[in-house]
Amino acid sequence: MFGSGTKLTFRDYVQGTWGTFTTPAGRVDYIMTKARLGEETDDPERQLTKSLAPVREVMEAGDLDFNQLLQRDLDDHRVAVKLIPYLLDLKPTGPAFLPPIVAVLLPFRSKRPSYFEPLGQPSVVTDDGAQWQQEQAGTAFQVQRLVGANDRLHPASVGKLWWNKTEAQLVVLDGQHRAMALLAIERTMTKSWQNSGGARFRSFYENQVLQALDDFGDVDLSRIEVPVTVCWFPDQTGEDARPHEAARKLFVDVNKEARPPSESRIILLSDAELSNVLTRRVLSELRNDKSDSLLPIYAVEYDNPEVNSTRPARWSVLTNIHLLKFAVDRCVFGPPKYLRNVAQKIGGRLSQAELDAFMQEQLGLDHLLRDQLEEGGVTYQRDKIGNTAFPLGWMDAISDQFAATWGRAILTLLSRTAPYAAHATALTQLKEDWHIDDTGLTLAHDALFSGVGVFWTLRDSYEHYLDEKTAGRKTTKSDVIRAWEALKGREEIFETYRAQAYLDSGRNAALKQSKAAYAVFNTHACQLGMMMTLGSLWELRKAQPGGADIKDLPQFAEALVKAWNAYFALEAGKAKDRRLAFNKNEIAHPLNQIANMDTPQAVYFRYFWLQILDTPQAWTHVSDWFTDRTGFEDKLGTARGLYLSLCQDQQLKALKTSRPGVAETKLRGEAEKAARAALGRALKEWFYGSDEPYQKWLAQIDQQGVLAQETQDALAESEDGAAGAEEIEDGPVTSVNDLLSE
Repeated sequence: MFGSGTKLTFRDYVQGTWGTFTTPAGRVDYIMTKARLGEETDDPERQLTKSLAPVREVMEAGDLDFNQLLQRDLDDHRVAVKLIPYLLDLKPTGPAFLPPIVAVLLPFRSKRPSYFEPLGQPSVVTDDGAQWQQEQAGTAFQVQRLVGANDRLHPASVGKLWWNKTEAQLVVLDGQHRAMALLAIERTMTKSWQNSGGARFRSFYENQVLQALDDFGDVDLSRIEVPVTVCWFPDQTGEDARPHEAARKLFVDVNKEARPPSESRIILLSDAELSNVLTRRVLSELRNDKSDSLLPIYAVEYDNPEVNSTRPARWSVLTNIHLLKFAVDRCVFGPPKYLRNVAQKIGGRLSQAELDAFMQEQLGLDHLLRDQLEEGGVTYQRDKIGNTAFPLGWMDAISDQFAATWGRAILTLLSRTAPYAAHATALTQLKEDWHIDDTGLTLAHDALFSGVGVFWTLRDSYEHYLDEKTAGRKTTKSDVIRAWEALKGREEIFETYRAQAYLDSGRNAALKQSKAAYAVFNTHACQLGMMMTLGSLWELRKAQPGGADIKDLPQFAEALVKAWNAYFALEAGKAKDRRLAFNKNEIAHPLNQIANMDTPQAVYFRYFWLQILDTPQAWTHVSDWFTDRTGFEDKLGTARGLYLSLCQDQQLKALKTSRPGVAETKLRGEAEKAARAALGRALKEWFYGSDEPYQKWLAQIDQQGVLAQETQDALAESEDGAAGAEEIEDGPVTSVNDLLSE
């Protein structure tokens, strides 16, 4: 093969077979080559091993923009305990085989995404005694392809790619676990961990590599090599190019037939759905917040490789990326029935056309975009723009509009509503009080506050450690294990900080009450219910004379926060501390009787958030937003009816279980009576201080039930139903139970 040449100014290069293909990311050129281990040499295959890097080593985690994420999180535990032994266990038939790693050359300066200079016109040069067609992008990278007779590209398709590490990095796009296995062995054998971008992950690997080398004897590292496809985007050069966006698209394309990425990773990577783009924008707003007015980014879980549908899995966070996606879906895309009809349960098939039309309304696209947009030879009609059909060139404008309105409103609720503000305060206090004095504490700190994916690696490593210990195998309590144990200790400290921040006390009783409160507050159901309350009341605002301007949304969200916080502040520290109003445990006469906290239960939590506003202390903060309170009271009554229906159904189910064989008609009456009584006690204790408002409401819905029965009787007596049909138009036609479960 050809050498490195003598006239080139680029130090790093690969050589091999070149090719090109077209993907949704555009044109991709590539060179097929290999990376290998072994003794130190200047061979490109040895240097390539050192040049491969996951995103976490190319960019500082704190500077990472969510639109720049390119890959799945690394599962360091799987690499350490499975892939490294697989590579080092050299069978008589040869080393382990692994499919090619895919790496892409991307522009970075000072660990920040940048751009390449425009790729110059091809020219023919002489190098290594041969003729080459050469293209160069400033001082960032250079491509050479072997040419034959008549200066035509040689059929052997031999090529070289050169780059300058100060301007370009080889980022692993696919096969990052394979690449990390190579890097871990390389860095351990050459004692170069401290000089690499992955020094803080040394504890995950060094002992495992040394143990594997000891287990497998004298390993010939030069026999370990892995194929690598090095890619670049020739059309993505110049200041206006978007190579990192192209890399994300290529990642999705490469992985669509493989084991799918986690749902979190799809949201972070995919540009195929506008809802994903908007969700990422929420995270980026947190990442880029310099005012300290929003919750810290480390209070949001966005790197979970698994899915927990009801609450975040990590104890330190208050919400996760899935909740943010739900909030975007419900508040921006709707459909409107979920916001306008507070008796509408979540479920069933949705019309994409209806979702898209509502999004256009919610984001005010009629004022933001022209009627018709041209992009890349495609014409977009504004009224046809939707979740999967939108012009990428206008994506920033749409995203900015969202961030300034719904995005800001959503973050206001999560950042400033009392229980969530207290959680964030406690978490920041934990971070500030954390004194790092050894590797274990550094890893534990990274797991909570900076290292994407580190938490899950520590968890898996600890579980593996326990399994090995249980099986009677020799185990060593490494820095990784100590880090997980340190995390468990910090959890107790955090719980105390949070109880102090929310309930003004760290005593045992307050600690129990705080844990019970956050077992509810940090669920998807509770948080999405809060977001849907915002959406439903904004629909009410829009229906008023004069309508509403979406630019006022953040201010409206501020009003809701002040109202809710005024309620939570009532009788703080007393027997009926309103900060515990959503608790299911540790209180008497709980309002919250919801059996499970699955996401669709958000419609019942919306009732709770609405109920808070029906107190004098809260209403004063939102009254100016509504010209007539009647619309709010109608929504509150309807939402309460839906919740009462749930309570009755739960009571009936419990009675059927405890008293089998009793007629359901008898049990249904008892269930209704018990549910009504329980809700009445809760409203009196936590909201009204009197039975009068609730009894008045019950009488009203009971009267509606009587009228409904009279209408049905009239319809039955009518020979042709004509008279009854006229009455139906004027009055309700359902029984009270049907009304409540509608």
